[in-house]
Amino acid sequence: MKRVQFGIYQVPAKNEQGANGKRAYARLISKETKKMDEICSFINECCSVNSADIKGVLDALSKYVGRELSYGSCVELDGLGFFSPALKTFKDGVNEKGEEIYKVRVDGVNFRCAKKLKKQVRESQPQKVKRTNVSKLDYDGRKAKLMAYLEMHRFINLTDYQRFVGCTYYVAKNDFKKFEEAELVQRQGYKTHRVYILATAQEE
Repeated sequence: MKRVQFGIYQVPAKNEQGANGKRAYARLISKETKKMDEICSFINECCSVNSADIKGVLDALSKYVGRELSYGSCVELDGLGFFSPALKTFKDGVNEKGEEIYKVRVDGVNFRCAKKLKKQVRESQPQKVKRTNVSKLDYDGRKAKLMAYLEMHRFINLTDYQRFVGCTYYVAKNDFKKFEEAELVQRQGYKTHRVYILATAQEE
């Protein structure tokens, strides 16, 4: 029987006395992401509708939900959950009277899980598994490996670095903070498009 698997991670945190320490927390270890083809195949086994028709229905449902959310409606799917537009308010300067001006934009989609679905997932018994992204390299080892990589490749992002040296996101982020302070690398791009290149490559 398949179970929800997790690994234990240590992150910096302050204890009750305010001293620096570490706090353990569980993080999901997902084996795979189910795609449309497998979803359609499963539904096909549960009823007499063929996979092509099921895919058409799901595509239409996706378009319907997107359209209604963009119109300002909320959508509830029994057994799945409740969808609503997510708003973000941000400051946009001040007016002639010195009053702050704010703007609002639609920033995405909120989702509230249905009780039935939540109950079904909660019935799973979590299973602790051995983490596979525990780096066997110390900081100097990871740095040397990165420098060698960037000599052969133009850039690298945090996700690729995690896989490359076998570390967590926190370690990767902390490493690159030190790399930048030491002027070994330089960032390019913004947020999800951010990559890092050799500092000497930027100068050239």
